[in-house]
Amino acid sequence: MALAMRDEYEMSVEKQQLEVRKMVLEGLEQVQMGKTKDFNKVCDRLENKYRNAALRN
Repeated sequence: MALAMRDEYEMSVEKQQLEVRKMVLEGLEQVQMGKTKDFNKVCDRLENKYRNAALRN
């Protein structure tokens, strides 16, 4: 039982890490495309998304 819970936790962490990486890459793409002039705003928005996602899980 404990092993199954640990595996589930590890899978959840890996999924969150992949989602964060994807969001960071999306933000960098937006900067490169000129959709934003302030990289800090992009980082703040990504941080907000990540925090909100973490609260949902």
